[in-house]
Amino acid sequence: MKTLFVALLLIISIGSSAQVYQESLIPIAEKPKFEINGFAKGSVFAGSEAFDISNAYGEFGLKSSFTGNSVGFFADLKVRDGVFFGEHQTIVNLKEAYAEYRGNYFGLSLGNRIINYGRATGINPTDNICPKDYFFLSSDAEDMKMSNFMLKTNVKPISAINLELVVIPFFKPSIYRYDLFDMGEYAVFAENKLPEISFNNMSYSAHIDATLTGIDFSLTAFHGFDPYYGFNVIGISMMPTISVVNQAAFYKKNSFGLDFSIPVKSCIIVGEAAYNQTSGYNDNIFTPNPDMHYVLGIEKDVYGVKIIAEYIGKYVFDYAKLYAPSMPSDLTDTVQLINYMTETVMYESAKYNQRIFNQYYEISHSLMLNLHRTWLWETMTTDLTMLYNLSTEEKMLRANITWKASDELGISLGGQYMDGPENSIYNLSGKVMSGLWLGMKYSF
Repeated sequence: MKTLFVALLLIISIGSSAQVYQESLIPIAEKPKFEINGFAKGSVFAGSEAFDISNAYGEFGLKSSFTGNSVGFFADLKVRDGVFFGEHQTIVNLKEAYAEYRGNYFGLSLGNRIINYGRATGINPTDNICPKDYFFLSSDAEDMKMSNFMLKTNVKPISAINLELVVIPFFKPSIYRYDLFDMGEYAVFAENKLPEISFNNMSYSAHIDATLTGIDFSLTAFHGFDPYYGFNVIGISMMPTISVVNQAAFYKKNSFGLDFSIPVKSCIIVGEAAYNQTSGYNDNIFTPNPDMHYVLGIEKDVYGVKIIAEYIGKYVFDYAKLYAPSMPSDLTDTVQLINYMTETVMYESAKYNQRIFNQYYEISHSLMLNLHRTWLWETMTTDLTMLYNLSTEEKMLRANITWKASDELGISLGGQYMDGPENSIYNLSGKVMSGLWLGMKYSF
């Protein structure tokens, strides 16, 4: 798979050299333009079961960009200071920073940038490029997105087709804070150990986007480490007290997907699916089974309300139900007791990873509904999202109201609620991530 991506990249690069030269003779007619803008923001999230105040911070952001005659750059710098889950932190985040060349048929960029694939809303099976900070609690879901350092090549042979090749030289995982969950008094989480930086651990992606009469669609292929990961048990201690040491564990996968959108009268039909191929899942509890992840939805405006309804499903290949270990026949035998405790720990950890990957059942089904409307001459916006997993009975509700007090100042009020059966992911995370937020943002 890796060889295929490298070969594609070399062919495109060599084949485009003459084209780049030709484009240098006939540059895109574009007036050079430099822009700079930013914001100052205050935000507080409170009311969870685990934290009275989950976060409270002030943030300053500055974006700058230059669009010239086929060349340009973009940079997005954010600085925030405040309290996050009981800890005071000052965070400097260079969210995006890249330079690019853009021709009529060929483009090239290098640096930190955010790329999102998929046409579904909220859950995108084909979106494997960039990680997310799932514990950055904010009224704006875009705040969770993180960039990756990458080399990106675009080839546009005709106006309706765009081929995008991406090389990611080193791995950046999503951010989870399972250490904040009530996992029992014996659970300990060790610091993440990332894969070493090497050619073998690079990630590759190829994406073809087509805009045709009556349908838009994309084909996506990915090889590399999944930003979405599980946990491994790296140590079990009995003395002086019982402790189970968990550590984030990363796995490689091949993913092949497609997404589409089709206008049908006053509706838009949206679909997205991806086959995820993994290996070593029979030997490692942190590697998910191969699966097929798919979404089918419809979008329609009804009396000014934009309604998006989606069905989300997953089928797990080579599925095997987990069974709890049997009690030892002799409770006075120390060796049998230790083996039983070890097997129990591994069973519970494997079960937890299945829940993380939504592979607790061979087939799972979820429903999502999103309602969006603007009011009062577009000075007020309301958003409501509901998600319910029919298989695990987990649920999430997210609501937000934004009032534009002026062209520059927006005030947001809302919250989210997550819950599910005992020890489910939403049950554990809901104790940390359920609550209310208030935010004020001045943009300039």
